[in-house]
Amino acid sequence: MLFVNYIRKGLLFSKPPDVDDPQNFMATLLDRLKDSLALTLDHFCPHAGHLATKKEDSFPSYMVFADYNNSPGAQFIHATADMTISDILSSIYIPQVLQSFFDHDRVINHDGHTLSLLSIQVTGLVDGIFIGCSTNHGMVDGTSF
Repeated sequence: MLFVNYIRKGLLFSKPPDVDDPQNFMATLLDRLKDSLALTLDHFCPHAGHLATKKEDSFPSYMVFADYNNSPGAQFIHATADMTISDILSSIYIPQVLQSFFDHDRVINHDGHTLSLLSIQVTGLVDGIFIGCSTNHGMVDGTSF
């Protein structure tokens, strides 16, 4: 599975209609999501790592594993897009712009040697929020789809 693309899943939410201060709402939401991610990574710390490869000379083999020591950690990105939920949902096909809502677009699992194994991108829309998650297959499901 090292040459298969990262898993990418997204969640689309509408903003609450009664938000008085949109900037404060987004700042509070981002802080809460960051705190939740940090707590989650305490329990699933390999997701904050990167892939490493170890070569065994005695029995010629290679082992690929998650190394969360000396790692840049999971990515958390905030972006904005001048789009509405309707712009996304009204299309018959998935709009091309959605690729930009994921940090690791077209990344293969082997790239986890240099890139984060988990990346969360929160994209603020005019009337909604899109949360895109990109993660390495090896970290969540091993060899299956």
